[in-house]
Amino acid sequence: MSESRVVIYPEEVLEGAPMQSADRAVRDLKLIYPETGFDAMTLCLGVVEIEPYHHSPLHKHRCEEVYYVVQGTGELESAGQRYPLRPGSAVLNRPGVPHRVYNTGSETMRLVVVAGIMLVPLLPNWPTPSPYEILEGQPA
Repeated sequence: MSESRVVIYPEEVLEGAPMQSADRAVRDLKLIYPETGFDAMTLCLGVVEIEPYHHSPLHKHRCEEVYYVVQGTGELESAGQRYPLRPGSAVLNRPGVPHRVYNTGSETMRLVVVAGIMLVPLLPNWPTPSPYEILEGQPA
């Protein structure tokens, strides 16, 4: 049996997951993903960083996803409603529900993101070529 990867270090994190904007005002960082050498079967882990007064694109996907706010303040838009976010807040994004995060504060907002493995490009054609269905803007 080959040894599976267990730990990733900061210098090994990859940028460019689907929420990342071309100008890097929104960074989507891959930690526990197949692309970083993990063979996780059901979950992936990332960090999203959003600069002040920017937001992630409106999007939806077929798996559950949770956010944990580590730093910054802002708002979650989910199914057209807005909810305040601050450090220590946790969010459940349900499958198929359009959502995005706004940074309304003056510091970088950091979200830990845990999602079903559907977020990685293992099953790419569900109605779109990506597991994400981005409803606005263009990814990086």
